[in-house]
Amino acid sequence: MAAKRHLLSMLHPASRLEVVLHSRADGRSAVKSAAYTARTTYRDARLGRRFSAGRRTGLLSHEIIGWTEGAEALWNAAEAAETRRNARVIRELRPSLPRELPLQEQVRLVRGYCLWLRDRYGVAVQADLHAPRFLSRADEQRLRRGGSKRADEQYLKALFDPERTNQNFHTHLLMTTRRICSDTGAFGEKTRELDDRKTGPEELLALRREWEKRANAALKRVGAEARIDMRSYKAMAEAEDAPEGLVAQDHIGPRRSARSRKKLQKDGVDTTHAGQRRQQIRKNNDELWQNWELLRSLEREKARKEASAEIAAQREAERKQQAESERQRLASARTRDEADAAFARASQFESLRSEDPLHRAISAAFEAPHEFDGPQDEFSEEVDMETCEAPTKPHREPVLQVRVEKVRVRQR
Repeated sequence: MAAKRHLLSMLHPASRLEVVLHSRADGRSAVKSAAYTARTTYRDARLGRRFSAGRRTGLLSHEIIGWTEGAEALWNAAEAAETRRNARVIRELRPSLPRELPLQEQVRLVRGYCLWLRDRYGVAVQADLHAPRFLSRADEQRLRRGGSKRADEQYLKALFDPERTNQNFHTHLLMTTRRICSDTGAFGEKTRELDDRKTGPEELLALRREWEKRANAALKRVGAEARIDMRSYKAMAEAEDAPEGLVAQDHIGPRRSARSRKKLQKDGVDTTHAGQRRQQIRKNNDELWQNWELLRSLEREKARKEASAEIAAQREAERKQQAESERQRLASARTRDEADAAFARASQFESLRSEDPLHRAISAAFEAPHEFDGPQDEFSEEVDMETCEAPTKPHREPVLQVRVEKVRVRQR
């Protein structure tokens, strides 16, 4: 049970939402990025080039929100709306998806979040949900050779197997950097509130909070105990929801991930520099979590005992105060009727002392022990258990004695 509580208290691996800006200054093309995440082929009219990513696998869902035409038309229009050489055409969000959610719930979560982005900022969004990577490339190729419904079911089942994949379900959300008119489809003003130095951090925090709220609601809906937390380690430590000193893992990217997988398949251990660093960070974080959980458990037990003692002391003080009040009420009674009425309302007394001889005798019997003035008998003296003999019961003569006599009967 302690191990289970520890795992639940640790930060969920899906507590991640990365924001990436695609700029022409970096040599990026919105059409190329969209083709890569959609695992398909698009032609960039501005550059006169065709970008293909159809050989890549792992696409589980593709959807366009806030735009009536296809994705290729969307991003060519987005490129045409920009004139500057260093223009930002795409703002990409990369949230991780909890592995506890079935695929249909993951798609539902992503769609709902994209609709929220459209309504809040007036943008169009391309949502591509990607599968986790298989630990064995041959295993993935064998599962994807099928094509039948049964093969697809086996492939989806394998995705959720931690022995076969890295469980890294995630989605790429490509947002336009300009608002789009819902009636005409024309590109309007820039979403400057996301780029402003003052409002940008606040909007980024709002993006994370909304994703956290929706993801946790989906986890609760499917009955999963896991929850994600989009706060930073520093913010969690300041709120006393996590230990201090936790280190966030760096995103190693596809190239370093490929090198780590090769080392893992060849040697059984990831000996790359990035892999060793991740293992050391994970080990240190786990130790911090375990020590913090133990300390919190001790503090909760101490607080529980202190609270119980405080409640008991408070109740005893209230009882004494009530008893003193009832004593004063009884003492102020002038007649027997007033005393009886005060006693009837009292809750701290079991009997009422009166001038009745019987009550006086009973009270005297309970107030102090009395010495017996009569003769001492054998039971009032100390007995030596080694030499003492148990008293024997005196033998009593029977009142009637049975006597048997033989009688001789004469026969005739």
